[in-house]
Amino acid sequence: MSENWRGRLSRPWATPKEPSKPVTFIAELRSRHPHIAFDATLHLWRRGSDEAVTWTTRQRATEWADKVTAKYCVTQAGNAENEINSLNPYGARVQLAVSSQARTAAEGILRIARETALERLKQRAELERIHHLRENIYSRPDVARSYWLYHHPDRPDELLKIKFEEIAEKFGDAGESRSLVIAKLIDEFLGQMGDGERRYLLRQLGQVFSSYNRTDLAERLDAT
Repeated sequence: MSENWRGRLSRPWATPKEPSKPVTFIAELRSRHPHIAFDATLHLWRRGSDEAVTWTTRQRATEWADKVTAKYCVTQAGNAENEINSLNPYGARVQLAVSSQARTAAEGILRIARETALERLKQRAELERIHHLRENIYSRPDVARSYWLYHHPDRPDELLKIKFEEIAEKFGDAGESRSLVIAKLIDEFLGQMGDGERRYLLRQLGQVFSSYNRTDLAERLDAT
């Protein structure tokens, strides 16, 4: 009997490959918000009966899916599920579910975030308006009168009773106070320097004055 013939005879009795077996398990996966999670069902297919290999694959697939879902809010379960199943390197199929409690909590967080952002925008707009009124309106009596009359066209008599010059003076005092504070800080800084450092800094300051077309100030600085 030839070796060729024996080989052909033995093929029907060769041990077939063991078919893949489904492994299904559940896990809790993180979401973008702390303490709010996805409920996940993961499906794996394995060959053989090596429980250690199955457990390792299961753990790695869960960890990988957890990193993906951590980027999403639970209100975006569909997007998170699509990313996991299209890119999963472990061949696992993942189904994500969201409990009503988790969805309610996430929606509450999103609502608070929107309200907070809106409130910050309102505050910023209010500060900009105050700055504009202070710097461009109430510090200039003529502009302040026009501004007031524009907003109160039916009350021109009251215009004469408002002391816009005094208001402008108050705003001017505030500006002078800020300038005085800055001047004191510069004086203190210069006082802590040596003669060489002070002369160098004053030369630099003179160049700054000249760059703003204030050579008169630069010359007065040189004369000190």
